[in-house]
Amino acid sequence: MTAGLKLVPSWSWWLLALVVVASSQQYRVMGAQQDHASDKAEWLEQLRLTAEANAAVILKQQTDRLALEVRLGALDTTSTEKLTHAQEENNRLQRLYSSADDERRRLRIEVRVARADAIVSAATGAGSLGDAASVELSAAAGSAVWDIRGGMISDQEKLEYLQEWARAVRAGE
Repeated sequence: MTAGLKLVPSWSWWLLALVVVASSQQYRVMGAQQDHASDKAEWLEQLRLTAEANAAVILKQQTDRLALEVRLGALDTTSTEKLTHAQEENNRLQRLYSSADDERRRLRIEVRVARADAIVSAATGAGSLGDAASVELSAAAGSAVWDIRGGMISDQEKLEYLQEWARAVRAGE
């Protein structure tokens, strides 16, 4: 039998060794690929779970944002209506004032003035007030009062709106 082995050329032994080494390497590579495939499947599952959690958070944020927009829209409508009504009332009063005769056009303001002889006591911390008196404004000053009143109404309504807006946004956070 040894004579039969001598007939096989030496290069064929090298070729056989190369085939054995290559097949063992191929076996190790296939094992590594299977490990990689299971790691990849695990990673993909984690990625899927993370994506689902992120999608849920985004949907909740969108729902909250839409609810906030609805609340702010209702607030805007209500505030605009209140402001419009207050401005219309001021304009109505101003028209009445403008169309009145000279005697009625005079704007009178009731005031209480401190008596000149009132002494503020440190013990009581209060002074006495005099009787009520009327002050008449000139026609130009009376007319300006309506503009000032209109500006005050507008500013007050806008301030209330902004405060409610801030509360709504804060509650939406």
